[in-house]
Amino acid sequence: MISRLNYSFKYLHYWLFSKHKKGHGIHSPFVFSIVKNVFNNNSKNEELTKVFKIVDYYKKNKQQIEFKDLGAGSSFSAIKKQTIGKSIKQSSVNKKYGKLLFNLIAYFKPKTILELGTSLGISTAYIGSAAPDSEFKTIEGAEPKLKIAKEIAQILELENIRFIHGEFGDVLENTVSGFEKLDFVFFDGNHKKEPTLSYFNLCLEKAHRNSVFIFDDIHWSTEMEQAWEEIKQNKKVRVSIDIFRMGIVFFNDDLSFQHYVIKF
Repeated sequence: MISRLNYSFKYLHYWLFSKHKKGHGIHSPFVFSIVKNVFNNNSKNEELTKVFKIVDYYKKNKQQIEFKDLGAGSSFSAIKKQTIGKSIKQSSVNKKYGKLLFNLIAYFKPKTILELGTSLGISTAYIGSAAPDSEFKTIEGAEPKLKIAKEIAQILELENIRFIHGEFGDVLENTVSGFEKLDFVFFDGNHKKEPTLSYFNLCLEKAHRNSVFIFDDIHWSTEMEQAWEEIKQNKKVRVSIDIFRMGIVFFNDDLSFQHYVIKF
């Protein structure tokens, strides 16, 4: 993991030199529309409000869970024990980025969705609530976390989500092969370079011109930054957007090759 001081400097550089959050200076109509209709979408939504309420409720949950910590690119299976609420606060997407995931799904309307790293199901809830009729599969290695994720999905009545227990290296290939195509993929698991690139290339086999891939924590570590650089330079990627915490890539070959760093 990058030191906190180094991470802060990187974020300051991002904030000073990224494109304006209102879209000023962005000449691509495709990207400008995303900034306007997704990044800056402040309209109220009943389903999103439901997720916010569930997240607030579970943040106060004092129940302790014990699990193997494989998520942050750990080289060993460290056993962690913490409350559900603390785990959500530390490792789940906050409301700002949860809303972004919800808005992206609502905007692009994917029919097939894959999430790598369910954790406690917070991002799963945002994604699933925006696409209740999609074919949605999500993978998680820690069974105690998966149990909470299923509980949250049940409360939100999200019946289309298939929860898959297992480490990515063991179950991802079979999971991807079960899709005819992948419209939307959210990568939020192993934070090492080689596994991230391996998972990307595997999912790339089912990508198409309208697919959207999102990578969480692209500046979390040097390895993740290296992986992000290789991903955005992939010949199949046409447009990439860096909003510091997340990186988003698009494959539509009608678009000009361009990398954007946008304030969010």
